[in-house]
Amino acid sequence: MSARILIVTDLHQRAVLYAALVKLAAEIKPDAIILGGDFLHGTGLLPYGETPQLTPSQCSEQLQAIAAPLLFARGNHEDENWFEFRDAWKSLHDSAPVRLNGSFAMIGGIGVVGFPCAMGQEEAFSEGEPLGGEHYQYWFRHLFADHGDDAMRLWIMHEPPTGTQISEAGSPVEGNAWWRDAIEEHQPDLVVCGHDHTTPLNRGVWLDQIGRTNVINVGQNMDGPLQATLVVGSASGRLQFEKLVMA
Repeated sequence: MSARILIVTDLHQRAVLYAALVKLAAEIKPDAIILGGDFLHGTGLLPYGETPQLTPSQCSEQLQAIAAPLLFARGNHEDENWFEFRDAWKSLHDSAPVRLNGSFAMIGGIGVVGFPCAMGQEEAFSEGEPLGGEHYQYWFRHLFADHGDDAMRLWIMHEPPTGTQISEAGSPVEGNAWWRDAIEEHQPDLVVCGHDHTTPLNRGVWLDQIGRTNVINVGQNMDGPLQATLVVGSASGRLQFEKLVMA
């Protein structure tokens, strides 16, 4: 049985992007949705883009319209704002939002690993021991010991691996060299990342490879249309993927 996982990054509380995500989810009806970091916008920072920006609570309220389960990985913009988002989510759902933070989830036969984010203030989102500043082997070896090859299917990392065509070399959004090391060492099937909004759009390149691993960053338009990735697969065989755009 195959599963369909919709992945979006870098919404930055933009109302137009949240509305487009709700619309896209209703159209394609995925089995799960992963928000791969920067779904919130850093506390006290000027907004990105020209269109209206939601509050963290309003972001949580907007997502209530989505029927599919949602999972959340941290980006560098999730800081103390996470508490407002989390508390609003709890009031709406009677449960906490599901975090992918140095952790594993199984979605319809597809094993998913969510990497932490080394940038920014991660203590709030971690709700425990921060992992972003730790070498990946500090926590990944436990996931691999528990889940084996299932932990080698789909990786979500907000920061891209360095040295690809889908982020700008030498820039603050180039990515994380440790994450590249992890990909080179373990060769997962597919990696989906974000963080660099513009390089994939400016270059017209959103897919690269590190060894056998496909690495995707579709970028993001702060004022729309929404850029997203749909991953389709099952417990065996290579994962399939496509870029989606929703106004």
